[in-house]
Amino acid sequence: MYNRHKERTLNRLGEKKMAIREQIFQLTDVHEIVEHISEAIQKSIILENLDFELIAYSSPDVLLFDSIQQSTILTKRCPLFVIERLKKEGIVEQIKRKSEPIRLQPMEDIQFTQRVVVGLKHNGKLHGCLWIYETEQLNEEEWSLLTDVAPHLGKILFHETKREETNLQSVLWKILNDEYATESELYDATNYVSYTIPSHFSVLIASVKDPNYISILTTMKHKMMEDNIAYYLGSGTEIIGIIGGKSINEVTDLLATYKNKLEATLTDDERKVTFIGSGNVYSDVQNIRKSYLEALEVIEMMFFLNVEQVSCSYQELGIYRYIKLMYEKNINDEYYNEKIVQLMLNDKRNNSELVKTLWFYLKNNCRTGMTAQELFIHPNTLTYRIKQIEEIANINFDDAHERVELYSQLIALYHIPNYYKHYERHVNRDYT
Repeated sequence: MYNRHKERTLNRLGEKKMAIREQIFQLTDVHEIVEHISEAIQKSIILENLDFELIAYSSPDVLLFDSIQQSTILTKRCPLFVIERLKKEGIVEQIKRKSEPIRLQPMEDIQFTQRVVVGLKHNGKLHGCLWIYETEQLNEEEWSLLTDVAPHLGKILFHETKREETNLQSVLWKILNDEYATESELYDATNYVSYTIPSHFSVLIASVKDPNYISILTTMKHKMMEDNIAYYLGSGTEIIGIIGGKSINEVTDLLATYKNKLEATLTDDERKVTFIGSGNVYSDVQNIRKSYLEALEVIEMMFFLNVEQVSCSYQELGIYRYIKLMYEKNINDEYYNEKIVQLMLNDKRNNSELVKTLWFYLKNNCRTGMTAQELFIHPNTLTYRIKQIEEIANINFDDAHERVELYSQLIALYHIPNYYKHYERHVNRDYT
């Protein structure tokens, strides 16, 4: 009796899926199609165009969207760092080449969970992507549905493309993503939109980490328009501009001036959620993307470490470029700097502030007066604490290698909550 009931239930489910499948091919509205696919496979789905901008999304349960999908929905575009990672891993090229769905493995360092992506093509050309968050692996029937529906969606996207392919923003986005096959093709495109690439240039990105403050980008867009700066403003949480000049020094000066100008438009609350990064200055048009990736790396670092400053250049990153790599390796290797551990233990036992003192002392290049001022303590008190630090942890401040190691560890400790917890758990074991 139970088996017959189960069989009837499965048959009804199968019939329902077949009905949904037939309906999908009768639809021409992409939003309705995405909803029907989501219902059929019981997965959360996001549809994006070629610029990774959100077109439609659907899910049987809003809680099924992972963090990257949630960010995409909020900001109307896939985060830039995810786009660049997909390109670096060769995933974008795979999507362009293959007609069938592709299963992507998790990339934990960017919170990219397992999912399936389907390239939506028409006449052999890609027009968008369908992303499926795979909480449970798709079965053969569901895989077949995605394979069959992809050309249908691709054809609809081809006919419904509203964005002009020949406007300046579109050309800039293609330049930034190195989509022109030759320099001749690139210059033909820029000439068509009446844009002259400067002899020297740097790419600047202004990014907002809270979508509630997205209006900041509109203000910055107007500033760029006033100053005749070529910009790209998609549907995401960042605006990209190309700052040009006649020499490296001129562009460097313009960048500093312009960053200050943009910062001046921000309120105190807006400064807390806004980061401005710039790449190096170049003169070869082939390096526009390189400057863009450098600016993007600055933004990623500022987000990752949640630094307090608003703007930073690629050259100014210094040791901060390597903090994320060090953090990941040390977490995986269960590494701890034992000298810092000893100071943390002392702070715990005696309610002291030796780790904090060391952090400010190294930040200020071991200058006593400035460190004491920032800690709001007397210079004599600081001198006593430094002597304690030297004795407890056997630190030699004349050793440049030791200073760099301690400084890099403290950057991570004070900017990455998980890294502090990593140390704290170790210290608590020793303390108990």
